[in-house]
Amino acid sequence: MVSDRKYSIEAIRVMLADLNPGEYYGWIALAGNDAVGVTMLQPCTLEFSGRQCPAGYWTNLCVRPDYRKTTLYPRLVFTMITGAAELGMDVVYGAIRRPDVAAGHLSLGMEKIGDIPVLAKPVRPARLISKHKGFGHLAAQLSGMPDGVYSQYRSLRRAGTSSGYSIKECAAAECDAGTILPILSEPFESDIRQHWTSSTFYRRYRTNPDGDEYRVLSVQQRGNTEAVIVYRRAVRGPDIQTLVIMEMGHRLSAEQALRAGLFELEKKATASGCDVILCLSSSAPMQALLRGTGYMDSGENYILMKKATGRKTDCVLPAKITAWSFTFADHDAF
Repeated sequence: MVSDRKYSIEAIRVMLADLNPGEYYGWIALAGNDAVGVTMLQPCTLEFSGRQCPAGYWTNLCVRPDYRKTTLYPRLVFTMITGAAELGMDVVYGAIRRPDVAAGHLSLGMEKIGDIPVLAKPVRPARLISKHKGFGHLAAQLSGMPDGVYSQYRSLRRAGTSSGYSIKECAAAECDAGTILPILSEPFESDIRQHWTSSTFYRRYRTNPDGDEYRVLSVQQRGNTEAVIVYRRAVRGPDIQTLVIMEMGHRLSAEQALRAGLFELEKKATASGCDVILCLSSSAPMQALLRGTGYMDSGENYILMKKATGRKTDCVLPAKITAWSFTFADHDAF
């Protein structure tokens, strides 16, 4: 794992579920009494075509700099794969943003599934550029006028989109998971995806290391929930205020409801001072819907990959990105 973010011990403890068996597993490399490497898996269940497959999502990898030119890195990975098989997992999979790290994993036998673009919708484009390029505080202040004009343009585009819909919102920990889970999964019934139950949904969205609350936005029509978006706020890079879509879904006949939800989310991003909205989805239809509402390539991509653990199993997953549904709900490391 490559990160310059600093988290408290308590935040890490909660994020890793105290390494409780069944919730998180880790393999630590020691040189004497010193920890020089660690790799971690989060167990999950993948479902596809009415079947379920026990899997492990590869979350963290760290090797101390003075050990990175040794054989420790491959030893850690191969030990993890063997351990995953012993724990009953049929496949290990992960999504990697850094091309050099992805190349290293692929050289060790991971199989590439495909590339997933991170899509972005600027909310305050002038301020976003000034922060990203490091133009300084004055440039950020001067961005107010062009960003205000852009906001008015977006408001005109949203006009009438939410007509006939009502919006409800709550914390993910307080929502009715039994109602929203079928809607989140309905567009992806034939895809390989994580199997969520109410308990795993609440566990997934109970907390994150940044301390920002996960929220659920529901789009309703005549009392029925037609679309759902799970999101959170985050601060990335040089104070870039970000709203992140974790996952979203809609009834098959209610794509317009999801568009209404996305425009409502845009209003919330504007009101809360965000600079940009980010979304990761391997689904081509979802990418097309997002692009149709103004999202564009951010320039970042994730490489999705997998490796069978070697257990004798009939759980054979295709290495085609079109067969998978993968979002930030699987990978909370944007």
